[in-house]
Amino acid sequence: MKQVFYISTIYMMFCLHSCNSDNLTKDVHPAKPIELTLRQSEKVSADNRFSFDMFKEVSAPNTFFSPLSLNMALGMLYNGASGDTRTEMAEVLGMADFTETEINEYYQKMSQSLLKVDPLTEISIANSIWYRNTLPVKQSFIDVNKKYFDAEVKAIDFNKSDAADIINKWCADKTKNRIKEIIAYPIPDDIMMYLINALYFKSKWDSEFDKSNTKQDYFTKAGNYQQQVNMMEQTATFPYYADEHLQCVEMHYGNKAFSMVVILPGDAMDIDQLIEYLDNEAWQNVVSNLREQTIWLKMPRFKIECEIDLNDPVYNVGIRRIFYGGFSNISDVDLVVSQIKQKTFVEVNEEGTEAAAVTVIGIGVTAFDPNMPIPFFADRPFLYLIKEKSTGAILFIGRMDSPG
Repeated sequence: MKQVFYISTIYMMFCLHSCNSDNLTKDVHPAKPIELTLRQSEKVSADNRFSFDMFKEVSAPNTFFSPLSLNMALGMLYNGASGDTRTEMAEVLGMADFTETEINEYYQKMSQSLLKVDPLTEISIANSIWYRNTLPVKQSFIDVNKKYFDAEVKAIDFNKSDAADIINKWCADKTKNRIKEIIAYPIPDDIMMYLINALYFKSKWDSEFDKSNTKQDYFTKAGNYQQQVNMMEQTATFPYYADEHLQCVEMHYGNKAFSMVVILPGDAMDIDQLIEYLDNEAWQNVVSNLREQTIWLKMPRFKIECEIDLNDPVYNVGIRRIFYGGFSNISDVDLVVSQIKQKTFVEVNEEGTEAAAVTVIGIGVTAFDPNMPIPFFADRPFLYLIKEKSTGAILFIGRMDSPG
């Protein structure tokens, strides 16, 4: 019988609610940087390169994607990889010169640090392993994921009618009911295991949008087609950068540890050309040159859902052997990755942002006047990223082509 092993990465990110900025920042100390070793900082850079490479592959109108969640899932999967598959994963993910302990300590450090960097932000990261009670799973694979990913591990009878409900309840609990159903009943006979990573994030804007300023306005989509949207608006001081390629504004959350960077393509570019241009080097140039400016900011309320097949994108960025085998550190059963998929949801409004996503990896056998407000009108297709400031780690990347 063909045997399949699924890795499901569930991540529920940020649900932000508007509050008065003065009350929000009162008695709040600026975020302390997350302290990483030089090698760990190099891994963050490698992760960001992987993030932009992946987004180029998955990008389509209104795509919303979490590189952090995919990377965490691949980190867990790496502990089960062996031989050439393990070597290839290490090379593409930027950890070829790392020991196994260094790699796992990096993921552990990032997970633990993100939980503590902003007391105004509620964030949780949870991992679990659910495997069919007839599958011989190596204890070393379980132990390493328990130790470094704090994974809950349970063997259950996938043939029982409540097996899917048990796993789904765990997902719902860890995401505060934002992700309620991941596993369908009945669980197919060829599914052997689920690895689940759940992330939850809740925070508030540092500079809120006043609902009374939101008005109907036009958003120009590709082809110069215009649609009416609810456009939020405020004038405030934000980190800002512009060059011939792009224009961007950084909007902080909480104690400014986390932020959203909204990026508009330059006049000579469209959204697809911007995505092609933007790599880790261009991104580092943007981040290092952000400067406080008074900005007249307009941004649409929007809500989107999408489903992304990641098989081809992952293959195209160079992780290929996982689709042909090399997982003897999980089990002596021959396993291959058969499916990688991500589902996402995001809503942005005056009160904040709410987002959720699920990643499944299936494995089977065989220039303006500085004294004047700078206009930044996100009234045409734009990119937006959620990042942690001190490490530069990118949690989400999205493109907005049609808010309505």
